[in-house]
Amino acid sequence: MSHPHPRHAVRALFGCCLVLATLFAASSPAAAAERGLPAKTKSRLSKALDFAFAQTEARGAIAGVWIGNRSWIATRGTSRKGTRKRPVRATHTRIGSVTKTFTATIAMQLVREGKLKLGDTVDKWYPQVEGADQVTIRDLGNMSSGINSYSIDGPIVKRYLTHPRTVWNPKTLIDAGLDAPRLFSTGDGFFYSNTNFLMLGKIIERVTGRPIRQVMKRRIFKPLGMKHTSYPSGPALPRPFWRGLTDQAFTGTPIRDATNWSPTFLSTAGQIVSTVRDLGRYTRALGNGSLIGPKMQRQRLRPNPASINGTRSYGFGVGVDTGWISHSGEIPGYNTQVAYLPRKKATIVTMVNTDMANADGEAPAPSIFTALAQVIAPKNVPQG
Repeated sequence: MSHPHPRHAVRALFGCCLVLATLFAASSPAAAAERGLPAKTKSRLSKALDFAFAQTEARGAIAGVWIGNRSWIATRGTSRKGTRKRPVRATHTRIGSVTKTFTATIAMQLVREGKLKLGDTVDKWYPQVEGADQVTIRDLGNMSSGINSYSIDGPIVKRYLTHPRTVWNPKTLIDAGLDAPRLFSTGDGFFYSNTNFLMLGKIIERVTGRPIRQVMKRRIFKPLGMKHTSYPSGPALPRPFWRGLTDQAFTGTPIRDATNWSPTFLSTAGQIVSTVRDLGRYTRALGNGSLIGPKMQRQRLRPNPASINGTRSYGFGVGVDTGWISHSGEIPGYNTQVAYLPRKKATIVTMVNTDMANADGEAPAPSIFTALAQVIAPKNVPQG
């Protein structure tokens, strides 16, 4: 699901161990030898990508489509403004809020293992939260907590945009979110809050006794064979990478190069770096529930009632949009969309090296995803 696009207040700044031995074979689009999609389908996808890419403000784009063991990956544009260097399949990119699906997956794994309950209240970890004995793990994951997002706080946002290489302590950000006015009583609404997922990340660390970087590697990256995915603590991107441009600023400024901005401002709500193939593997696992099992997958997809809008809804750290199990991610300089359609066992990943919307206010990666989805599943075209 393209999360409710957070372009208010400076766009709100972006908007199990038991199966480790078999998980990769069961979950990855690359587990079996891949074949290309039929020529006619590839041609239609290529034309759709050309058209959609031309409507965006992106300098470069990477798109991947997998249906069963057939695949298509294509690149467009450039990796860096002012050059003709095209992005490659191995290009590393910041995935922004797609990170939330990883954090949510780990929380679900811990519930499956009996180490957490979706009904656990946060007073055990955050007694200072207003009504902490009413806010549950589920409320954090499905955005029904009513807790505000630190990323729409004026002073915090100004500091980030003025000094974008600052290394942030999640506690500082969580405290800013908790200090902001509550938006509604817990369970009575839907608000897309980064604070919720930083809180979930710290709870995961407390329950596992490990830094989140290690937890993600052990529980997701390694089992799925995601060798080119990381949870970086610094601003450097692994090579090869592309440069990301943003128009985000506290006051009007020219377009800025955000490549080396610190990802710590998003922490467990948006800090991961990955590649198109790694995300293809992950997205299939996200969509078919192989990382958490059928029972927990049903819980993950259970919508927050207040989030339902036509064929769109938001569950536990993931959305459903016209049948696609999906999420978008925005971080200054980059935009990503991942989606899985169960009825066709189809995966789509799109990524671009800007977070700038076009003149119609459309985010680039979701726009490209919609165009490709129309080719793959015309009966399941997202609302957009």
